[in-house]
Amino acid sequence: MNALRTSNVIFDTLICLLIPIVFKRILDSFNQFATKFATLRDLFRRQGDEIVRRIERKTHFNARGIIHDYEEHNHILQNAISIYLSDHLDMDKKSGRYEVLDNLNPPEDNDAHAAEREDDLYDDDPYGENESFELQRLKIGALPPLNQWIKIEPELEFYHEVTNDEGGGGNSNGDQGKSLEKSTITFILRSSAADATQRIDSFVNRAFQSYQDAVVAKHKKDKTRYMYMAATQELGPGKSSAAAVVKYKRYGLSDDKTFDSLFFDEKPKLLSLLDNFMTKSGKFGVKGIPYKMGLLLHGPPGTGKTSLIKAVAQYTKRHIVNVSLSKIKTNQELMDMMFDLTFRLYGEDWPATLRFDQIVFVMEDVDCASNVVLARMSGGKMSSRPRRRRNRRDADQDNEKPNGDIGDVENDLAIGPKNLASDRMSGWVPKDKLNLSGLLNVLDGVVDSPGRILIMTTNHPEKLDPALIRPGRVNKKVELGPINGRQTQAMIEHYFATALSQAQRNAVARVIANASNSFSPAQIEQLCAEHYDIDDMLAELAVAVAC
Repeated sequence: MNALRTSNVIFDTLICLLIPIVFKRILDSFNQFATKFATLRDLFRRQGDEIVRRIERKTHFNARGIIHDYEEHNHILQNAISIYLSDHLDMDKKSGRYEVLDNLNPPEDNDAHAAEREDDLYDDDPYGENESFELQRLKIGALPPLNQWIKIEPELEFYHEVTNDEGGGGNSNGDQGKSLEKSTITFILRSSAADATQRIDSFVNRAFQSYQDAVVAKHKKDKTRYMYMAATQELGPGKSSAAAVVKYKRYGLSDDKTFDSLFFDEKPKLLSLLDNFMTKSGKFGVKGIPYKMGLLLHGPPGTGKTSLIKAVAQYTKRHIVNVSLSKIKTNQELMDMMFDLTFRLYGEDWPATLRFDQIVFVMEDVDCASNVVLARMSGGKMSSRPRRRRNRRDADQDNEKPNGDIGDVENDLAIGPKNLASDRMSGWVPKDKLNLSGLLNVLDGVVDSPGRILIMTTNHPEKLDPALIRPGRVNKKVELGPINGRQTQAMIEHYFATALSQAQRNAVARVIANASNSFSPAQIEQLCAEHYDIDDMLAELAVAVAC
């Protein structure tokens, strides 16, 4: 710096002030040159060397929401990339957008947390902890803006494009095709690097593998048993009714209902049968005997058929799949439901896949759900004549379920579910309509189902076709009737957690023996729940008998 001095104070001061300005100009010029050089380089390189990959998904909307096409899986890949970008892309000091994404690492639902959630069920808040837990399955992610290129990795760019087509246009699906709106969501990845293809493939594979590992880990942590129920049949865009996809909803099952709180005469034999089945011992250990179980539960309403189903599922540690014959129109639909073992769920990208030894299939009130199960006479007609009047008790029992009354309709056995008449009115009748032969083929046809448990329930076993409940298809018939004195004593001791005195036992036996009308287990259970003192409960039971 001494060499730059001129001995003129003013001139030296000006030089000191100009030096930073000159250096800044030089630096700015260099940066501008570098930017222009990179632009020119990209321009010439993209003319011949740019590699582009597109991930496209078409969505269709109508008044009911999104219509999914389950033959197309790009939505899973796009979801995986979105979550990966949210977790790894640095959006600091960058414009973007927020989006609610799946939280693949929700907080652990430990025993203490589960207890808190159970306590909150009794709060006045109708949403409470359960709603909070559902929200914890989601997270807010920062993502790149729409319709704009953004650098996500060295020499790799990403573009999120959304185009809408609101031109409507129906399809052959009736109301579902009216005012149909279409949207195309496209993810575009491009690179001009020498290894552009490898860069893009590596990014996509990393994103998908990360998503896959997280989903598998989440499912492994989920030890909940569920009840699966078919909710709706969705038609993919441009698909016919025959191509409808069944979607399921599932509900968590508790372990509250066990055999400890059930009281019926056949309980020891049923438990022995279940033990042999689970250990492949007894008759189930003999070669040639099919390794599957069929149970028929029959009895009036309130005798514990549904509770017994829950207890069997809890005892065997299995899920429940509800098979509603009233919603099944064809033999193929029934085959798919009983043998595919893949359940597409609302709110889940991946279907739940189970094994036979993880499921209890349930057909409740089979005599009310479909005419195909009813007994026949020679010639294939119903064995019972159409009844114009039935006594009030039978009517009340049958009307307990939504599809309870088979009424006076005398249909051909092949008519299948009750709602087939509405299908005929709409002009559509399935070619493979559900019939008894198709149902029997599912129960013990050529296709094997090792480890399967199937439970059927009915209020009127005499109405069922003998072929449906013959040995080989049904291993055991369990009659659940009115509660007797001994069962009442055992139930009271269970719910009050104390042994009855001899005087109390005599009182129970006397009341039940003198009752003009029988009591169901549900009625006794309700009395136990309403009272804290055994004598008070027995007093009200005596009053109920007197009435």
